Amino acid sequence: MPLQELLPLLIPLIVVQLTMQVVALINLKHKTKVRFGNKLVWVLIIVFGTMLGSILYFILGGVADEDGGND
Repeated sequence: MPLQELLPLLIPLIVVQLTMQVVALINLKHKTKVRFGNKLVWVLIIVFGTMLGSILYFILGGVADEDGGND
């Protein structure tokens, strides 16, 4: 299949992936604590893990703040 035929299918996936990565990085920036204690590791997982890295962050990375919130 030529790339021109695949672009209409790939563009929405790329937009979703980039959106998830940006949201995960912004969320990580605002966290005071993260699971496993190292924000740099989570940045690398989010950036290089693409969509799967972002999903892993949202499932495993966040730790509830002391007030009980998760943001």
